[in-house]
Amino acid sequence: MMKRKELTKAQRLRVYNMYGGRCAYCGRHIRYEDMQVDHMVPLYNGGEDNEENYVPACRMCNHYKSTYTVEKLREQLGMLQERLRKDYIYRLALQYGLVREAENKITFFFEKKRDQEEELAAETLRSKIENG
Repeated sequence: MMKRKELTKAQRLRVYNMYGGRCAYCGRHIRYEDMQVDHMVPLYNGGEDNEENYVPACRMCNHYKSTYTVEKLREQLGMLQERLRKDYIYRLALQYGLVREAENKITFFFEKKRDQEEELAAETLRSKIENG
């Protein structure tokens, strides 16, 4: 296993603030003390151990992601409903309307945030062009 660098308090705080105290994957708010610093591109897959590769993650997402790439994580999450349907209790809960299934398209919080920032930049540029 590769040795990870120790993060300074300043680095850890920068990672935490990247997405306003939210997990880069699910978007759930996480307390600073509970944040885990994930390598977006896993070290196992050749990712760098530096700030450009760090993202804040909640314990559940970081644990499930493990050494997966973002695309492999998306694929695995997309199969969860299928796996759950094999469970008798889950099927019973579905039958009684106690749980509902959602569309299977997985979009991570960091992708939604990036798309919002790109749209804002495009709007700003359009506005500058229109207003001279």
